[in-house]
Amino acid sequence: MKGDLEILEEYRKVARFMSKCYGENVEVVLHDLRDISSSSIEIFNNHVSGREIGSPMSEFGLKILKERLYDDREFITNSKGVVGGKILRSSTFFIKNIDENIIGMICVNVDVSSYLNIAYQMESMANFGLNLKDEKEVVTEVDFPNSIKEMINKALLEILKGRVSWKEIEGEEKLNVIKKLHQKGIFDLRGGVLEVSEALNVSESTIYRYLSKI
Repeated sequence: MKGDLEILEEYRKVARFMSKCYGENVEVVLHDLRDISSSSIEIFNNHVSGREIGSPMSEFGLKILKERLYDDREFITNSKGVVGGKILRSSTFFIKNIDENIIGMICVNVDVSSYLNIAYQMESMANFGLNLKDEKEVVTEVDFPNSIKEMINKALLEILKGRVSWKEIEGEEKLNVIKKLHQKGIFDLRGGVLEVSEALNVSESTIYRYLSKI
């Protein structure tokens, strides 16, 4: 009977195999969920997202874990996202042990930017002079941070909407900021409370006080 580490080592080979099968525009990432703060233990073709070994779990990965999306399925395919100006098609396979507990993930990110550009040009030629589409497809932005600090800073920029000081926020809204960070899974990361307290220039006890109210 194989232990968790042995299972992950087998999937390391699978990840390498997949990266060789599908070319340089396909990034394959192996995650070890024992430490989501540095879960990326193997990355092939990392130029696609710019991530490195030791990078934390992405925000989408945290959502999968927090909402237990792995309970009733083996994988999630064809999520759409944008990173560094590239349009990606992302899929995630859940790695489980003999007890059906999730221990890892293989994430496949395909850079489809060039294909979409060709498709757009062909469609433009075929529909020249015709307005067949009035609405553009919405693409969800996917975040691939290289560190917890980077992830928290991006989350705070989104939540604070241009306000740079914690002091500029009213009491109830401060609770909402912490609540939104909590919903994103930021505090599930190792050192999350410390990193948030430093980013907001407040004490860790202040963060814990707000967390106790959620």
